[in-house]
Amino acid sequence: MEPLHGQAQRWMSSAVGLAALAADEEQAPYLMRQLSDYCADLLSVASASVLLAEATDSGGPGEECLDQDAALVNVDLREQEERWPEFAGRALAEGRTTATLLPLHGTEGSDPVAVLQLLCAERELSTCEVDSAQHLGDLAVLLLTQFRELQQERQTTGQLNEALSSRIVIEQAKGMLAAQLGVAPDEAFNVLRGYARSRRLKLRGVAQAVVDRELVLDPAAD
Repeated sequence: MEPLHGQAQRWMSSAVGLAALAADEEQAPYLMRQLSDYCADLLSVASASVLLAEATDSGGPGEECLDQDAALVNVDLREQEERWPEFAGRALAEGRTTATLLPLHGTEGSDPVAVLQLLCAERELSTCEVDSAQHLGDLAVLLLTQFRELQQERQTTGQLNEALSSRIVIEQAKGMLAAQLGVAPDEAFNVLRGYARSRRLKLRGVAQAVVDRELVLDPAAD
C-alpha cells in the first residue's frame, strides 16, 4: 500500500489541479469530469462519476443520497437488488459489487447539488478514502459554483456597460439633432425613435450613425 504521506500528497496535488482548472475559463466547465478522473485514479475504483441533482435517476441511490443529504458508504449491491433494481442490476452485470455515494455541496450548509458515485469490485473504501473523496468533491463543486457566479457577474457587468454606452450615444445624438433642427432635446429624441421604429432599426444604431455624421435626419422628409 502507498505510504499515507504519499497518498495525502496525491490528494493535495489533485486539489491544486482542480483549482488550476477552475481558473481557466475554457476548462472550468469540465471540473466534474476531472474530479471523476482524479477519484478513479486515486481510489483505484472500477468507476467514478458525478451526477448532477437534475440528472439523477428517479428511485435510484443518487436520488436517495440527495433527498436525505447523507452519504451511502460501501453498500453491497448484491443485497440491494430489490431496493434499486435497475441500478443494482446494471452495476452487478458490469462486475461492480459495492457502491459509495457522497452528496456534494457548493457551500457549507447548502443543499447538495450533485452526487459523487464510486463503484468498486469486491472491495470497500476506507474511512480515510471516503473522507478524502468527500473533501475533494465538495471543493470541485465550490470551485464550479464560484466560476458560474463570476460568469454571471461578468455578464451582468457587460450588460450594464452596454446599456451605459448606448445611453451615452443616444444622448449625444439627441443633443446634435436638437441643435441641427432647432428643437428641444425631447423632441429630437422623438425624431430619433420614430426614425428607428419606422424602419425597424435599433435606436442605438441610428444614434451612432447620427453621431458619426453618417445619417442626417429631416423629420419633414418623413
